[in-house]
Amino acid sequence: MSFFDIRSVWIVGASLEEWKIGNSLIKNLSFFEWEKYGVNPKWWSFEHIVFYKSISALPKTPDILVFAIPAKFVLTSLIEAWKKWVKRVIIISAWFKEIWNIEEENKIIEISKKYWIDLLWPNCLWYVDVIKNLNLSFWTKTLRACIWWECQNIAMVSQSGAMAVALTDWALSKKIGFSKLISMGNKAWVDENYLLKELAEDDDTKVISLYLESIEKWKEFYELTKKISKTKPIVLVKSWISDRWSKAATSHTWALSSKKEILETSFKNSWVHYTQSLEDFFLWSQIFSKVSIRNAPEELVIITNAWWPWVMATDHSENHWVKLTSFSDKEKNILKEWLPEAASVNNPIDIIWDATSKTYKQILNNLTKIDKKRAILVMLTAQSVTDVENIAEVIVSFKKENQDQFIMSSFMWWESVEKARIILEKNGILVYDYPKKSILAYSKVLKQKKWKKQKEEIQEKFILPKNLEKLKQKLTTEKKLCSNILTQEILESFEINTIKEVLVNTEDEVKKAYNELDTDLLVARISSADIAHKTDVWWVVLSIKTEEQAIHAYNKILKNISKNAPMAEIRWITFSKMWSNPKNKEIFLWFKRDKSFWNILIVWMWWIFVNVFEDVSRRIWIVTKYEIQKMFKELKIYPILIWTRWQKTINFLSLIDNIYKLQFLFNEFDGIKEIDINPIFSNEKESMIWDAKFYL
Repeated sequence: MSFFDIRSVWIVGASLEEWKIGNSLIKNLSFFEWEKYGVNPKWWSFEHIVFYKSISALPKTPDILVFAIPAKFVLTSLIEAWKKWVKRVIIISAWFKEIWNIEEENKIIEISKKYWIDLLWPNCLWYVDVIKNLNLSFWTKTLRACIWWECQNIAMVSQSGAMAVALTDWALSKKIGFSKLISMGNKAWVDENYLLKELAEDDDTKVISLYLESIEKWKEFYELTKKISKTKPIVLVKSWISDRWSKAATSHTWALSSKKEILETSFKNSWVHYTQSLEDFFLWSQIFSKVSIRNAPEELVIITNAWWPWVMATDHSENHWVKLTSFSDKEKNILKEWLPEAASVNNPIDIIWDATSKTYKQILNNLTKIDKKRAILVMLTAQSVTDVENIAEVIVSFKKENQDQFIMSSFMWWESVEKARIILEKNGILVYDYPKKSILAYSKVLKQKKWKKQKEEIQEKFILPKNLEKLKQKLTTEKKLCSNILTQEILESFEINTIKEVLVNTEDEVKKAYNELDTDLLVARISSADIAHKTDVWWVVLSIKTEEQAIHAYNKILKNISKNAPMAEIRWITFSKMWSNPKNKEIFLWFKRDKSFWNILIVWMWWIFVNVFEDVSRRIWIVTKYEIQKMFKELKIYPILIWTRWQKTINFLSLIDNIYKLQFLFNEFDGIKEIDINPIFSNEKESMIWDAKFYL
């Protein structure tokens, strides 16, 4: 049963006293055409609404109960509601966890879980279903703000009641229409994930707009939004995301994945249209509400009467990946008809500063003579000769005659164009004060269209190693950092290319390792759970060419142990082949298991590119091989990986295959908190992990 399927409402705490919330709730039900009743020990009738003295006295089971009673009576009333088989309750009452009344709140949650009662609470401002004229709120302006004759299809969910009021009031001024308005309050039970599932199935809702301060179940939220955003745009304002509210970064790698970075990555990966601007929040919701995403043209034509906005619009189009149409000579001749000689019909189309409504009408008519449809942005700055309101009427008439035409406007400045904006807004034309806002909103439509068209990636079936359980058991004996030898064994079991390492703890074993590895150059490194970055304390020796040098390196590292870290637990020394190919590219990978959210994968190349240029790509995994390839294409250094003068492209198939397998490795070993690949060497032939750290 849908939470929104409501045809009978009882107000518990209904009142005749003007100053009480229970009175506002009763009055706000005046337009609701289905069953409505009140519950109050002093039972009577009011405006044809019958009151009953208690919940148990109700003649039938209501679809929903609304509690507007003191907090101390909520628990007993909820038990009474359960006995009446009530399954949905809205609790407007406050004074629970927000004033540390946690014990009482937990008791209510326990009852609701035990008896399967859906609770929207506590401290809930409203639940409004515009289509049903159902106004379960104590704010009298609610329906006036959300009922508009066109496009009642935005569902707005807000965690903050105060912000919900402000946003709705702002929407009233912009003639933005809603299907539903829901305030979650402290969301002790019904939360954003619950409502996302409901709204995904709601035929009245085309756009889901969320104002959230916290998200408790991040993994579920990510999976839900990624699925739902395919069919319904999701616009999100999320507060408490800045670094000030995050823990201080404990390392540079950690800084690459701060709370802010993780959240923004998740929103990007799930195609949520995230912003920290309340104005963009509504402008994007509005454009999704009013346009057909499927039929939105993928190219834009800009009409302007001023040079400076012409430049602005061109810059913004490029910054937001919006393609401006290039016209053929034939099309330019058509566009030029009956325009002033000085007009330019390149894109943007400049119809000169003295353009009047006649000029705007002519260029719009000329555009209809071109076969291919493009989105149109009509820009205007008011000059002394500009008949602004008449131009607005021209745009309205054009839209009425061309219903399937995507058109928006940017009338700049304020008092001189305010009346024209009102004309446009009343007739359903998208209006923006600056071109940047219009182009950014349009870019969101193109992004949504791209996501709708994108086929779902099919994940390849991955066969786990047969010795997986044995490896997991071995890992339980490790501390802090997985040993080099076990790390190598795990990587090899997942068929991930890694440098072979040999563990030694005597000079004789050094000689044996030197002969066994049989290579021109060797590397010696300490194996210690207490030391992650070995070069920091000179516990790595490179370019070992002879057996004597290998023995010397072994003794040198042991000497450094006693000098720099006498208390460190060591597992002696490892020797491995040194990759000295000048064609090698150093790729760095990092996997993190985030407690508050989920799992993140980061790729970057060499320290200067990440430290100086912050050139990284992030994903919430597990992702497909195709998505991993896209990660590399996002990097600024991608051209270096595919071509650098005489150098050949690296073997991306090998590199991507290794990263793909690492995801499943990390997914299976819960005891591994982070994987740091530092680095993986890649050239035109193969990719090989040179140093892997499994943090426990």
